[in-house]
Amino acid sequence: MASPARTDESESESEAAGQISRAAARLFARRGFEATSTREIVEEAGLAKPTLYYHFGSKEGLAKALLVEPLSALVERLGEIVAEESDPARALGRVLAAHFDYCRDDPDRSRFFFAAAFGPPEGPTGSLMACRKEDLRGPTDAALRRCVEAGLVPEDEFDAFDSMFRGMLTISVIDFLYHDKPLGEDRAGMLVATLLRAFEGRADDAGRDGRA
Repeated sequence: MASPARTDESESESEAAGQISRAAARLFARRGFEATSTREIVEEAGLAKPTLYYHFGSKEGLAKALLVEPLSALVERLGEIVAEESDPARALGRVLAAHFDYCRDDPDRSRFFFAAAFGPPEGPTGSLMACRKEDLRGPTDAALRRCVEAGLVPEDEFDAFDSMFRGMLTISVIDFLYHDKPLGEDRAGMLVATLLRAFEGRADDAGRDGRA
């Protein structure tokens, strides 16, 4: 059993790491990764510079902790949703909701994610994002494909369906992160229901056209 002193020390270290992460996310989101120095990060966090190196090794290690680890958790959650939810419409709604939850959980981190995801691909954070973007796409594609397989969307309109879904996701998140628009708990389900209504009956029509 851990001693009280050891527990207090662990909690203090965890809080210090959290302070640095939050400070870095704010500065990276506001100024960009390259324009932010380690000195500015620790000053923002109110800690000494060695604390950053102790917990993260470098500014690049801090960026990895902010981007790769949380995104890995999101990818895992998306995979679980697709695997456990039998209804394709609900699965797609839950996938969208998981993306929204990620943004609501730490808006500054999400702003940094957008800057890295859409920044120079060969920049210092672009290399961190390359595989993560593909990992994120996999379970989302699977949820979209299930709507086609269930007859909710015609096969030949999958590309339009895919683009519309990703557009709704991106615009909703940008409005929340940069324009202070609310991202309510019911928004994901409402958006997916609206999207699927746009394709309602079209899969049946496509099937009849194919048999004609």
